[in-house]
Amino acid sequence: MGDDAAKALATLPLMRLGTWLPIAAPVSAILVAILAGASPTCLGSDLSVRLDKALQSIPEGGEAGVAVYDLGADSWLYLSNSSQPLSLASTTKLLVSAAAYHELGPRFQFITRMAALGPLKAGSLPGIGIVGGGDPCFDGHFYDDDPDQAFLQWANHCKDIGVTRIDGDVVVDNHLFAGPIRPATYPQDAENLQRWYSAPASAFAWNDNCIEVRILPTVSGHPADVQTRPQCGLVPVRNLTRTVTGKGDSHTSITRDIAANTVTVSGTCAKPGAWFPLAIATDPDLLAGEHLKHLFEQAGIAISGSVRLGAVDLNAGPLLVDLHHDLQPALTLMNQHSQNFYAEQMLRLVGAHHAGEGSIDAGRKSVTEILTKLLGKDADSIALLDGSGLSYENRASASTMARLLIAMARGPYGDLFPATLKSKDSGKARGAVKTGTHAMAYCLVGYIELPGGRRLVFAELLNRGTAKDIGWASKLRETLFKIICDDG
Repeated sequence: MGDDAAKALATLPLMRLGTWLPIAAPVSAILVAILAGASPTCLGSDLSVRLDKALQSIPEGGEAGVAVYDLGADSWLYLSNSSQPLSLASTTKLLVSAAAYHELGPRFQFITRMAALGPLKAGSLPGIGIVGGGDPCFDGHFYDDDPDQAFLQWANHCKDIGVTRIDGDVVVDNHLFAGPIRPATYPQDAENLQRWYSAPASAFAWNDNCIEVRILPTVSGHPADVQTRPQCGLVPVRNLTRTVTGKGDSHTSITRDIAANTVTVSGTCAKPGAWFPLAIATDPDLLAGEHLKHLFEQAGIAISGSVRLGAVDLNAGPLLVDLHHDLQPALTLMNQHSQNFYAEQMLRLVGAHHAGEGSIDAGRKSVTEILTKLLGKDADSIALLDGSGLSYENRASASTMARLLIAMARGPYGDLFPATLKSKDSGKARGAVKTGTHAMAYCLVGYIELPGGRRLVFAELLNRGTAKDIGWASKLRETLFKIICDDG
């Protein structure tokens, strides 16, 4: 029997154990019924025995919390260490997704607007202003693997209405978001801070707020050609490369300064490389504006001014762009691809909508308040530091994560929420799941559809704890999932 069985039975108002028991039945009577093995769905079944045995493989110091719930029978099938708050890794995104549905609503749209800063005269505008709406969708996922498409579409529209030049600035209004652009609780080593999964949030964002670098060979013995996007002076490049010919392979290194957008490229280049992403270090709103300016000029619209931050009056001139992207596809990408950038954008948007401030602090407090309203005391185990789960101390218990999925399944978003999750099949059953993996945690949370129409909710939170490493957790995570699918 899972070690949380008695506690769970004491707190559940009613459980199905082959037949309905009176709500007021004492815990001891319920335990007698369970130990009698009256039902294959009760705690203590073959499922419990097999899960208990699998969890015995955890090395000294390792931690695990597991919860399995039968939605149709309204009963827990298994609980082990299920009340202990554990590190969630990317299953944190489920907390943010649930809060987004309840706060923003499924019909919510990200809105980005661009307006002229005065009337159009003889093909000239006195400037353009962009009001960022926190939209994460200006990337290749939504634009046929070409993140330039969106801004080029804007430029072509301006040309269609007669704009030939902009005699003024590009002003970016980023007031929707406030405070630090990335959580201070992210891992702070240089390797992690450079990687695409540590990209910052911003009200006006482009290409997942990453700098992309591509290396192309030139003449043998000469430096390779290093291309970047965004293409602007805010991304300086140190080019330490050398082109080589023949059958030699490329051996290049691409890094970014720890606290700046300066890119260093070194090594030998024998053939063209693919775009390589690095997280933007600073000024993501400005970099998006600079790249827009570059693409407008590439499309034939000269811009004489600079890119700067400032307030934008959308009524100063004609509205040029009123672009909307839907919430559901963004949440689906966020959960199925575990896109940290999308999650951090979503956290701040929930804060802006719920608390009137699009900051990290307002976002995490808002998500916690929304989930407390949804889950009651079951939300007490939640400790939220960011939207993505990259911070090691994002925590909740396995039973809380399971109860979240139960509440979502039975609420108004019971079809939409599971549809954002990734499909995972065991051969005998089909799952809709969210994985979570980092140096301290391997987690798996989701729904399982069993033959005959039975539906389970489960949460596996495996943490390194004080164990020497976490290599054991990858195999165990898969083993637990298969057991639940086979014996649930």
